[in-house]
Amino acid sequence: MKVDDIGSFPLPKGITRDWVERNLGTKEYEEMVQRAFMMKAKFLDAPTYPQFRDMIKMFIEPIKAFQEEPYLISKNKAVIPELEYVEKIKADSVRVCITGPFELYYKEFGGVIYEDVLLNLAESVRRFVENAARYDNVVCVSIDEPSLGLAPDLQPDEELLQKALEYNIPQDVQIHLHEPLYYEKILETSIDVIGIECAKKPENMDFIDAEVVASAEKKLRIGVARSDIDGIIAEFNAMHGVNAWGNEELISLAIQKVEPVEKIAERIKMAKDRFGELLAYIGPDCGLFSFPSQELAIQLLENVRKAVDEG
Repeated sequence: MKVDDIGSFPLPKGITRDWVERNLGTKEYEEMVQRAFMMKAKFLDAPTYPQFRDMIKMFIEPIKAFQEEPYLISKNKAVIPELEYVEKIKADSVRVCITGPFELYYKEFGGVIYEDVLLNLAESVRRFVENAARYDNVVCVSIDEPSLGLAPDLQPDEELLQKALEYNIPQDVQIHLHEPLYYEKILETSIDVIGIECAKKPENMDFIDAEVVASAEKKLRIGVARSDIDGIIAEFNAMHGVNAWGNEELISLAIQKVEPVEKIAERIKMAKDRFGELLAYIGPDCGLFSFPSQELAIQLLENVRKAVDEG
């Protein structure tokens, strides 16, 4: 069982996403990525390159800029700058997060699916995956599909899921889902590890049939720590009659009170009891970009690490 994170991470103070877009190829940004990755790597077995940019724009823009056909990126352009920067520091292990074809398509076109365009997007994502997989220290590539199961007008059939989510790399291929609605259909694809958010909604575990997952020869990634920092702060405010918004000292206390090591450990035990050896990865539910600072995001990752080590 590896401890990982989904990918997104707070920017350093004073830095904006506009600054990032303007400075993507600079030494300053390269070092910013490397510093954040090393912060994560202290507590994670499979840290994701820090995803500072918008998850749609960082893939759809190069796909459009370097397309051979509509929405089909040239193979040599399907490169993630942040991963390249992390590789320069010779990390022990890296997890890669790539926005999935259904998410990219849905944000571009909505729920009516034109198969030729979607499959070109799927091949573009496949090219990003294959280029990332050439690095020996990449242990996992995750396909981020938050709208599958959430958006009522996005209803791909099983055959299209199989075509779009076909990968052939030696590393684990995860899929990150916010809801478990589509997990059984995903079992019929080449995806190795089904990731479900279960910290904020532990009842999501009830939807997952361990025997069905085992018979499909798949593994699971279970979210065991809440990443909804606004919800954590609001809960803390209500519990203690305070206003922690904008106060990092109080927000740090909120994390310790609402998401303590003990509570995360309980969720890990629940996941282990239910899924046993099927449990391949655990970590926060979702990305941590909304946390007010990098230090507060790291605090949550440290709590996950302690919950694993003390469990």
